[in-house]
Amino acid sequence: MSTISEAIVAFDGATPRVVADLRSVAFEIEHVRDDVEDRYSNADLEKAYQLVMSNQITGDEFKNLVGRTQYRAQTLFFDDLVVFLFPSDRYDAVFASFDYDEAFPVTELVSAVSEARSD
Repeated sequence: MSTISEAIVAFDGATPRVVADLRSVAFEIEHVRDDVEDRYSNADLEKAYQLVMSNQITGDEFKNLVGRTQYRAQTLFFDDLVVFLFPSDRYDAVFASFDYDEAFPVTELVSAVSEARSD
C-alpha cells in the first residue's frame, strides 16, 4: 500500500468507500468498504482505471496550460459521493471515493495526504 493510500485509509474524518493505487500499467485495490464491495465488478474497476489514467495523461497538458506543474488533488463532487485523485508519480495516482455531504472535511483530507507525502 502506498503512503498516500495509507494516509487516506487512516484519515480520521471519514471512511473511504474505495481506495486504489493506480500505476501506469496496473492498479491495486487497497481498500473497499464492506457495504459497497458487491457494487463493482472487475470489468467496472478496469474500465474506471482506464478512464482515470487517460485523464492523468491529458492532465499534464492542462497543468501546463494553466501554468502549474503540480496539483495536490483532483476532486469530483456528485450528489452523495466525492472522488479524489491524488497524484503520486508521473502517471501514477491514488483514487479514493467517499460518501459526501456538505460537512465532508475536504480540506482536511487533502492536507493530511499532502503531509503524508512530504514525510
